[in-house]
Amino acid sequence: MKKKSFVISLLLCTFLWIDSTGAREWTIVGPRALGMGGAGVAVVDDATASYWNPAAFGFFKSGKGDEDEYGRRTWSSVLDLGVGAQIHEDLGEIINKIIQYDYDLLDSGQIEAKRVSEFLQLIDEIKRFDDNPDRAITVFANGGLRFQYGHFGIGAYAFGDISAKGDLDLVNIAPIVPGTSGINLIGELSDTANFNNGTPVPSGDYYFDSTTKQNLVNTIATMNGWDTTTATNFVQAVDYGLSQAQASGITIPSDIEDDITTVAQLASNAQTGGSFADNNSRLLFKGISVFEFPLTYGRAITENLSVGGSIKYMKARVYNTAVKVFDTDFGDALDKARDDYVDSSNFGLDVGVLYRFSDKLRVGVVGRNINSPKFDMKRLLPDDKDHIRERAQIRAGLAYRPVGFILLALDMDITKNNTTVSSGYKSQNIGGGVELDLMRILKLRAGAYRNLAESDIGIVYTAGLGLNLWLLNLDIGASVTGSTEKIDDYDIPKEARVEMALSMLF
Repeated sequence: MKKKSFVISLLLCTFLWIDSTGAREWTIVGPRALGMGGAGVAVVDDATASYWNPAAFGFFKSGKGDEDEYGRRTWSSVLDLGVGAQIHEDLGEIINKIIQYDYDLLDSGQIEAKRVSEFLQLIDEIKRFDDNPDRAITVFANGGLRFQYGHFGIGAYAFGDISAKGDLDLVNIAPIVPGTSGINLIGELSDTANFNNGTPVPSGDYYFDSTTKQNLVNTIATMNGWDTTTATNFVQAVDYGLSQAQASGITIPSDIEDDITTVAQLASNAQTGGSFADNNSRLLFKGISVFEFPLTYGRAITENLSVGGSIKYMKARVYNTAVKVFDTDFGDALDKARDDYVDSSNFGLDVGVLYRFSDKLRVGVVGRNINSPKFDMKRLLPDDKDHIRERAQIRAGLAYRPVGFILLALDMDITKNNTTVSSGYKSQNIGGGVELDLMRILKLRAGAYRNLAESDIGIVYTAGLGLNLWLLNLDIGASVTGSTEKIDDYDIPKEARVEMALSMLF
């Protein structure tokens, strides 16, 4: 009993010592775990325990036959592959509006009257896009080949996690001749004589009444770089353009006045702006691909308490690069970005604990990368460091088998983990599910998980199945959230994953 208490205390102290301020998002590895809502810490009973909980190796080949056959697991091998993606915040909605704009209309250096409403909305959407650093898309992949023999394990597996988000140029956003500067950021709109293909705009009330127009003029005239004359010309041109848009059947949004003041304020803040031809809006790509080669060992301290660990050689490829959005050779620029990375290597350490209260109930805790290995990274932004850390992650789980053919499981991240989305976007998942074992031939799984640290994606639902094909086991798992984003008229789930695996268990 003293020995068991000493081991538990030692491991708890280790976990408490870990810097848990951040880490890369915990990856759900394998279709069995994914199908059960991302739960694997206390469930895993094959070679994937080198990832989920190395302590399981201590119970393998122990001679004790429990409900999950830990004691009879002499050896196992698993080949798995998974991919997925996430859309964060309202990225899809904003992209959908931006990509539908006809940028060819800006090539002439002037705004056609009936396009004024679209132009104002476009600038407002671009500003909204830039306001929230958490608007991003993340793509991830994982795969591995793992072997277990008795209490030992070896393997090779890879994790890829990369995010793309906008770094938008809100200075060079006007359809004007390059080289023009000052308040002409909004180009011909500030000069009614050069607006609408050079046709002067007659004075008068068009879309707004005189009171609304005067209020807009008064607001804009107080902004830096504006005066009453330029503000009056600007509002007059916009007013005329909105009336022409309305006459063409174009719907004017109810908040168009906000769009007008937004564009005027941007012009005020950017006194040296140019046209879209000079625009430097970029997509920032940040991510890491990690290849891990673990050596795993587990030891049963008592009949029901096991500890284990993995020491891993880690080879990382870190991306921190940018691609111009309005590049005429966007495809070539994207290819160059794929080749813009830094390679480095390090070692990592994982530790785990697994306790069996009975053949029906197990609990476990695992710490991954508890030494927080770091890898080289190229600086892109002023605040960037020259490295990225795989900070420690701690996850706890339990598994309960009320009857022989039903298994219930639950996992939760103890740490709030960093992501490649932004420094402020965190991941702390909780999830669980059920597995039905039908005649040892077919296994059906279902569950759900959710990020407790953020609310933009919501509940993600999971399902999966496993087939025992005598020598081989085939497992498939998938997840999808009920919330969607509309991009180019397609409803895209905000998160989706799929995992597949082939295994041999003896």
